Amino acid sequence: MNRILKLIAIVLVLTMLTLPVLGEMGNGMMGKDKISDDMMRGKAKEMRESGSDLREKEGMMGMGFMHREGNNFGRYVTFSVNNTTGDVINYGILGLTVFDSIKVSRFDLKDIKSMGAVTRITNKDGSIVIQLHDNPAAVINIMSKAKAEVVFDLSEGINATKEENIVKIESGNFTAYIASGNATSVNIAGGKITIDTDKGLTIFRATPVNMPLEEMDRGFMGEIMKNRAGAEVSVGDFDKSSIVNYSEDTDVLIRSMEKNRMRMMINSSGHSGKFFMMNIDNSSLVWNERQKLRLYLDNKPMRQVMSEQELYGTNESSFWLTMMGKNRMQAMMYISNFSERQVDLVIEDEVTPTATPEVTIITATTTPKTPGFDVALGILCTIAVYRLRKRI
Repeated sequence: MNRILKLIAIVLVLTMLTLPVLGEMGNGMMGKDKISDDMMRGKAKEMRESGSDLREKEGMMGMGFMHREGNNFGRYVTFSVNNTTGDVINYGILGLTVFDSIKVSRFDLKDIKSMGAVTRITNKDGSIVIQLHDNPAAVINIMSKAKAEVVFDLSEGINATKEENIVKIESGNFTAYIASGNATSVNIAGGKITIDTDKGLTIFRATPVNMPLEEMDRGFMGEIMKNRAGAEVSVGDFDKSSIVNYSEDTDVLIRSMEKNRMRMMINSSGHSGKFFMMNIDNSSLVWNERQKLRLYLDNKPMRQVMSEQELYGTNESSFWLTMMGKNRMQAMMYISNFSERQVDLVIEDEVTPTATPEVTIITATTTPKTPGFDVALGILCTIAVYRLRKRI
């Protein structure tokens, strides 16, 4: 009987060590990011497949666009540009065609330039600039210095609804938003989203495909509309980065990246508080379950809040974060006032409580476990070990 109990305990422990965390694979990505194979369709699917081959042959890794004959192939985003009208065509995210086209009225194309993780389309008088970013949030900013009409032609299977002044876009488990701070009208009809804007910024932003936290992203779009969003920083494989400015008076620079620290310099000519989003999905900042990530503002620890809702309501420099796997993290911080500020993201060791003689602590994996999944298994294992000790 003792041998049977010992065998049960050993099997349970080995099971805990070998089972993967629910929903995660390999490097902590959600399968093939968030968009499944059955959602990939249309021209974007073809472009993603051919673009992946081209990027691999050229040795291009991580975020950043490869430009070929009017086509742009990124790690997350693919699209084409009409070299006469400047229209964006077949805009896709991870093989999902989101827009058949994006058109801006009275757009007289000057040039198309790709540099790193951003493609910039400019008209001749500089009054309209379209910027498309290859990052997990697939951000598009359309900046207009004059009145303009922006039309997003939805692809088949993509649905749009209006929530106050924000448009929500959905398809399966994909969610995105469009907001325009100075929109005079927003209409959804005939599979098209038409936004009339009197100067200002129109933003398209997806819930990051590797960080599916929809409620937080809906709130962040609201802060963009209030002109309280400063920038978004994404760091991916091979230390490739994307920085998106949501405010003209804000600049962000990644000063250094190490295994346990990332340093950013943030400057703003405005004095009001700003929100900053950070998506880290790479092999640079790496942590395990016994470590935590802390943010420092000008070498002083920032206050950490317990929810994104609490952060939106604060007047004090603070941050909120979620760590999803050993190298995936999404954080948002609020900086209440400005000159030039230094922000450090630092991986630190947590103090591990001393185990009592009656308890055996087994570290199954360096990836945080899914709550609820292994609780019952752990209790069962503990009962088996307890009975074993009692009988020995």
